[in-house]
Amino acid sequence: MLTPPHIIEEKSSAFNAPVYHIQRTTSTMHEARILALANAPDGTAIYADFQSEGRGRVEGRQWKAQEKENLLCTVLLRRRIIAGFTLRVGLAVARTFDHFIPTPKKTQIKWPNDILLEGKKLSGVLCENDGSVLYVGTGLNIGTKIFPPDLSQSASSLAIILKEDNVVLPSIKTVLDVYLANLCEVLEEKNWNESVSKKLYRRGELTPFLIGDPEKKETIFGRIEGIGRSGELLFRKDGSNPEEEPIHLYSGEIPIEYPLHL
Repeated sequence: MLTPPHIIEEKSSAFNAPVYHIQRTTSTMHEARILALANAPDGTAIYADFQSEGRGRVEGRQWKAQEKENLLCTVLLRRRIIAGFTLRVGLAVARTFDHFIPTPKKTQIKWPNDILLEGKKLSGVLCENDGSVLYVGTGLNIGTKIFPPDLSQSASSLAIILKEDNVVLPSIKTVLDVYLANLCEVLEEKNWNESVSKKLYRRGELTPFLIGDPEKKETIFGRIEGIGRSGELLFRKDGSNPEEEPIHLYSGEIPIEYPLHL
């Protein structure tokens, strides 16, 4: 494979594939597509010190981070998409944070693609598919110590969590190694949806759910029961017959902030 000159190969990973590092880029998703065109093998990863155009799942949302503070990476996979793919990635990310966070604190998975601790966002997942290659984009808040005012109440990082427990912060490379090992493992896990269900944010609580496009604010209320085999959210609408099957939701979002007087 001919590696683009602005990308530096560092090592191999749990996928037995190259890991590349780039100092600055528009996005690691863009760089992964360049690597795919250069015939990079399944499991190739690239991470950046800084990206100027990181984005989230919903159009218009951005993922911003200061240089060399957080893990910004994309893994390219040459395989068919499997059930619950994005949630499997989220499970790998959650387990990565759990590896470094002292017990009894544990992460939660906010369906469909966010990782939280105590209601604050630690990571987001963005997966894309061009028909032959899957691109797994993740941003993990590692070293950020102070968030801007608009995020200070809704975001957190490994640095903030470990400071509270007086634990040394691992390097971004160390976190990346653990993440790639977890991702490699969870893609083969048979009971992945049960593992995700155990970590579901607001499971069993009365909560609103934004149907379809979250920006339209079309809301239903009910309780989250778990994850189906396809990665859908199992949701029981408030007032429905408890003996009936929960409804299966395939798109939408659970808002972090909502009125308590439902």
